[in-house]
Amino acid sequence: MMGAPVRVTYIGHATTIVEWHGAKFITDPLLFRRIARIGPKRKVDFKLDERLLEGVRFATISHGHFDHLDKRSLCRLPPEAPAVCCPSLSGIVGRSCGRRAIGIGWWESTGIGGAKVTAVPAFHFSARPPFHWTKDYQGYVVEMTAGAEKRTVYHAGDCGRSEYFGQIGKKFAIEIAMLPIGAYDPPSFRKHHLSPEDALDAFEALGAKVMVPIHWGTFNLSWEPFDEPPRRLMERARDRGLEKRIRLLQPGEFADID
Repeated sequence: MMGAPVRVTYIGHATTIVEWHGAKFITDPLLFRRIARIGPKRKVDFKLDERLLEGVRFATISHGHFDHLDKRSLCRLPPEAPAVCCPSLSGIVGRSCGRRAIGIGWWESTGIGGAKVTAVPAFHFSARPPFHWTKDYQGYVVEMTAGAEKRTVYHAGDCGRSEYFGQIGKKFAIEIAMLPIGAYDPPSFRKHHLSPEDALDAFEALGAKVMVPIHWGTFNLSWEPFDEPPRRLMERARDRGLEKRIRLLQPGEFADID
């Protein structure tokens, strides 16, 4: 990888901020201490530096669960920044302080904020009770171009094992893959959530160069020990000779990835 580095800031859970050459976007923004006001509370200290939100050009929303589509958090973004989402979620996004929604489905693309954003398949589930029931969920590949340079980032959102990772890897030359590694225990959860081993399998199927683990270390939503996902991930990565390609970030940390 050449040229200016891509800065990835891990806010926590599935929320990241990605910056490169003026292109800046946020994924599944959840910017408060609790999920949906009365839901689980963050297990780590959290105070968002509002300067991180300055210049955000757009947001991506993977699905409608309250910990991935938070209307209050969308209201904190610059008012001109739209949210890219499944078409069925456009109404909910639009009710977030009048946020403009760009609804696209699997393999559809839109150009925005100096980037090309493509929705890609994912295997998960989605609901937003009591009124919104849907089977829409997806990840995103964001291709950022500046002059002769191009950087490609994949955000999986929240998902389980599937053949889609290989399909995505064949269509895109992914450099940075942000993959979930938590919420896999009890065993029934693993159907819709990647374990650390599953995430490494997905990373290899994608053919990506660098992995940034997400969906861990923020909320206690499952049975595995809170500190197990990153520890287990790095142990298995060492076994596979992949540890140097993992950028493990604590909530609030960033990495500049060449």
